[in-house]
Amino acid sequence: MHEKMSREQYLQSVRNKIVETARAMLNGDIDYLIGARRLASLRHDASVKDDDEDFTVFVAIASETDDFPLGSVRALWDRQALDRLQPEIDAAEAWARKRAELVCQNLIKRFC
Repeated sequence: MHEKMSREQYLQSVRNKIVETARAMLNGDIDYLIGARRLASLRHDASVKDDDEDFTVFVAIASETDDFPLGSVRALWDRQALDRLQPEIDAAEAWARKRAELVCQNLIKRFC
């Protein structure tokens, strides 16, 4: 039997995903660039304002790095092209980590 999820249950599940993602970023289990994309996409379902200070950081990171091949899409790219782009991706990852570490901590405190 499949029961429908209430709005509050759905909201809590989204917020749990936010906390899981933020923790994974802090623990080094998810790259900050990938995590930022995930968090930016979850903000609307988290029932926060569009200009929420915490989420705007992730929206900015995702926007600034949206042309980088990350995750599974990398398998579709030419190896030499990836090798040439990797220093730029690494620099962006370091930049994102610097901007987002404290914000990840804020999200965990906020939604736990």
